[in-house]
This record gives sequence, structure tokens and C-alpha cells, in this order.
Amino acid sequence: MPLRRPERGVSWGSIFAAVPIGVVISDEADLAVLSLASGLAARTGVRLAVLVVQSASTSTMVQCKSAPDDDGAHPLLSTAWRRIDALVNRDVALYDCRGPKTSRAVLSAAAELECQALVLAAQLGGPEDDSKGLRRKLGRVAPMDVFFFDVGPLEDSEPTRVLVPQIGGGGSHALSWSFRGVAPRDSEVVAIADPESSARSGRVFSRESRRPHGFDRTRLRQIEPRGGSLTDAIGAELTNGDLVLIDADHPRRLLGQLASFQKMRDARPDASFGLGVSRASNAVGPGIIGREIERLRTFAPVLSRGDRVGLHERIEAGGRLSTDFVVMLTVSAAIASLGLVQGSAAVVIGAMLVAPLMTPLVAAGMGIVQGNLLLFRNALRAMSVGVFGALVVSTVIGLLSPWQDLSAEVTARTGPNLFDFAIALLSGIAAAYALARPGLAGTLVGVAIAVALVPPLGAVGICFAQGEFLMAGGAAILFATNFLAIILGAAAVFRFFGLHVARIGDTTPNWVRAASAALLIGVLATSAPLLHNQFSQSREGVNRPFATPLPDDLRAAIEARVEEEPGIDIFLMAHSGIEHGFGVQIALVGDAEISESLVADLRGLVSESLGDSQPIRILTLSGMERFEGSAAYFGPPAD
Repeated sequence: MPLRRPERGVSWGSIFAAVPIGVVISDEADLAVLSLASGLAARTGVRLAVLVVQSASTSTMVQCKSAPDDDGAHPLLSTAWRRIDALVNRDVALYDCRGPKTSRAVLSAAAELECQALVLAAQLGGPEDDSKGLRRKLGRVAPMDVFFFDVGPLEDSEPTRVLVPQIGGGGSHALSWSFRGVAPRDSEVVAIADPESSARSGRVFSRESRRPHGFDRTRLRQIEPRGGSLTDAIGAELTNGDLVLIDADHPRRLLGQLASFQKMRDARPDASFGLGVSRASNAVGPGIIGREIERLRTFAPVLSRGDRVGLHERIEAGGRLSTDFVVMLTVSAAIASLGLVQGSAAVVIGAMLVAPLMTPLVAAGMGIVQGNLLLFRNALRAMSVGVFGALVVSTVIGLLSPWQDLSAEVTARTGPNLFDFAIALLSGIAAAYALARPGLAGTLVGVAIAVALVPPLGAVGICFAQGEFLMAGGAAILFATNFLAIILGAAAVFRFFGLHVARIGDTTPNWVRAASAALLIGVLATSAPLLHNQFSQSREGVNRPFATPLPDDLRAAIEARVEEEPGIDIFLMAHSGIEHGFGVQIALVGDAEISESLVADLRGLVSESLGDSQPIRILTLSGMERFEGSAAYFGPPAD
């Protein structure tokens, strides 16, 4: 049966299944660490999870509730079950973990089980096979504590002592775990100070030994070598039954560091002892980005089988072509087009809320990630019909519009840039995440407003009907940008949730490769006009209202004062808050000479109403010829 996330509790006893220690088993040689890991889990107070990892075409994790069938099960599972049955600590769970990448199978299982630590067999001196590559990968990126043990002759017995060499004066992680459970309760923990960093070694040991781990402090001691190297001190202290546990100073050198201590075993054939190395979850060094990504995965909500089925049903239902889809999209396109021709932002926002075109795009992203050809085809069919219908409706409304010019709402959608791509990408991420988490479904309304799919289509149809083909192309680029970015963002979220591509053997289906390539090519193709518009708008500025009217009382006062001057009319009164230095502009035109007293009075009226915080310009225009209540300008402004 598929594994479900354990319930969280409030005490060590109740979190028995919630924070286990995982043992990774990739071949029979790895079973040597089972006894040591079992004792560690028992003394730590958590369950032991044995993760038998195998390569397979699909990713699965199943808990073995009973003895695996020797005829049908993988031989490693049967062997692991028998070894577990012989352990003193029977609170052990066995899991069959499979996947195209064994490291991903282990990391996914560890995240699902919320493992606090992973235990692996070092198998030093073994062949360079896939299992050793698995250990390197986990040692570098696993977002939890990791232990490697070469137990040697301690395979079936507990260590009598744990020696912790404090390389460079460190060893805090190895000491902490020694107190917590690596060392049996009746054994001894011996810290061996580094002669080159004795002061720091003392501080670290003092700090760790004071922490409450439930270990008898009388069994803790620190050795301070009086001469020689740290390696000499370890060799002098080693006896039969000891376990040497060291801290990894660098994730990439984790196995190599353990191998260096293997030489000590070769030099002491008379002594039977085990070797171990610990790596803290917050280790730093090369590979930190990979570890942070894996740590981020542990915070991602885990989708159970039921959650995945429900998500697929919701997206499949909303992403297929249906009567409801056609009706709602047609109505949305009509509302958006009417709002665009009238220049009403409120009406256009209302159309965004009605439009159902977002779900097919999210469904297409899921189809690519899952390798679900039927879901992808249904989404494409719905999108094709929806796009065609919206273009037809908007073109008809554009032809019927009594206005021959384009409103600001239309022109605002004809010059997309890289910011529009970023908005669409983030909106696709938000939409997919909200659909995957039913409790966030209400946020889809905000997503629909953030990225508009139908209004750009409406702008394409209206511009086409008005013969503005260049502007229609700009609106089409905006729609294509939104289209591609939403699919890309949704696919990234579903991939993050672990909805991997379905595989045939070990290869990705050809249609998934083709769809992914087409998506990438489309993004690159739209990037060129987006970059061009970005640079142009940065150089020339964006289309924003330049001038806004003056306050009504100030306008009335200015008009009353100008009426006192015969032959003088007002050509322009405006101010701007976005153009630096524009201030308040008043342009006057007339046949008579404009007196200095009029200019002074107008300046006084503006200062009295708006203050002196912005410049005031009184412009006089000459060379104006009046006809039929309007004016034609034939010359430059007067100085």
C-alpha cells in the first residue's frame, strides 16, 4: 500500500513514526550497518526505517507490512526482512523505494518520512559502482544528518567505546550524536583533542558535554595529547570494540576522509574496531546550492496519493473542452472587448474574473510533467477553440465599434516587455500551487487578475478590425508570452511537487521531448520582441498620462481672470506629477498683447492654490489663426 505521511505528535513517544532514522540499503553489503543503526534508533527514541532502494522506470515507495514473497519480491527485500527479524529492536519498518534515479528515490522517501538522519554503509575499498555513486550524492545534498559506517568486525555487536577525534578542534556534531545514541548507555565516549587546536577542542567538548542528552556524564572524558599528531593519539588509544566517529570537514571529501582512517585499520591488523563519519545537515562547501534545494523540498507540501488523484481530477475537468467552457469564454471575450473599446479598466477586470482560459494552460503544464498525452491533447484542444472564439468575438465588436481610434486600454497591451513575462511566469506558478492545495483555491481570483489572457486576445481582434496590424502583432506577442510563461510556471510547480514524467523503460516519451522543445523555442522567440520593447521603453519612456487637469476651483479662478483681458483665450491648463520639471503649464493665445499683470495674477492664483513646490510656466503662443471655435498652430511659442 502507498505510504502516507505520519501524523505529528507532541512527545518523543508520539513522534516515534514521524522522525525516524533511515538506513539506506542498495546491496547486501549495506546490511552490515543494520545492527548499529537499530541500536542508535532505539537509544534516540525514534523508529528505524530501512529504505531498500532499487533502480526502476517509475518512482514508487511501498511499506512492506509482511514478509516479502521470495518468489515474486526482489531478493534484497527478502534478505533485509530476515535480517530485520533477527534484530533485538523490532520497532523497524521496511520500505521498498524505487525510481529512475536511486538518489532521488532515497531523498523523496526520506522527505516523506521526515527522517532526521540517514545511515549508510561506507564499503571502503569496494568497486566504483552505482551504489558508491549513490553514497557520494547523498553525502553532498541530503538535507538531514548523514552517517557513513564501516563497521568491520562490529557488524553484530555494539561498540564498547566511541572515540571522537576533534580534527581542527571541532567534532561537535560527532560528539552530540555520540551522547544521543551512537554510544550505548553503558559505554564510554572519549574525545581526542587536536594538539594543534587544543583550546578550541576544550571549548567544544565542554559545550557539548553540558547539553542534556541523557548520557551518564561520568562516562565522558577528553584526552589531550602531549605530543605527536592527532593520528598518533588515535592509534595509541584504540582498542578492540571501539568505534571511531569523526566529523566531515567538507561534504565533497566525506568518503575520502573516512578512507584516510581506513589506513589506520590496515596498520592495526590486531585491533578490531569500526569507523564512522558524520555530516551535519547544515554542512557548508561546494554543493551547497544542491543541498539547499533538497532542504527546500522538505518544506514543500507532500501530496499523498489521494491528493494527487484529486488534483488530477480537478485539472482534467477544468482543462477539457465543454459547453460550459465555450459559453464562459465567449462571454468573457465579449465583456473584455466592450471594456477595451470604451477604455474601461473596471469592465476589463471583470472579464478577467469570468475567463476560464487559465485552467487549460495549467493542465498542459501537468500533461508535460506527467507525460500524460491525453490530458495534454485535451488542454490543447480547449485552448485552440478558446483562442479562436475570443478572436472572432473581439473582431466583430471591433468592427461594430463607433470609435475609430484605439483606447488607452487597447494600446497598453500592444507593447509587452520582460516584466510581462515575469508576471505571467509567477502567475502560472501561483495558479498551479493554488490548484494543488485546495485550501488556496480562493487565491485563483487574484491570479486571474494578475495575468490577463482574454484581454490581449480582445486587443488583437480590435486592432485587426481597425486596421492597426502592427499593434495587433504587439498584443499577440503579449498573449503568446502569457501563454508560454503560464505553462512553464505550472510545469515547474508540478515537477517540484514530484509529479515526474511517466517513462517507458528509461526514456522520456518523444512527444514530451517535442513539446518541451517547442515550449523552449517559443520562449526564445518571444524574448526578442520583449527585449526590444524593454530597451525602447527604457530609452523613450512608457506610455503614461502626461498632463492632468488642475483643480476645479483653480481652473475657475484662472478662467475668470483671463476673461477680463479682451482678445486673450486659454489654450492649455495642466500639471504633471510624473514628469520632472513639468510643473503647472498655462498656455495663452490671442491677438492682443498679454500684459505682465495678467501673468503675475495667474502665477499668484496658482501659488495660492497649489503652493510654490512646483514650477509655474505661463506660455504665450503667437501665430494662431482661429476658425470655427478651434485653433491651428502655425509657429513656435513666443519667448
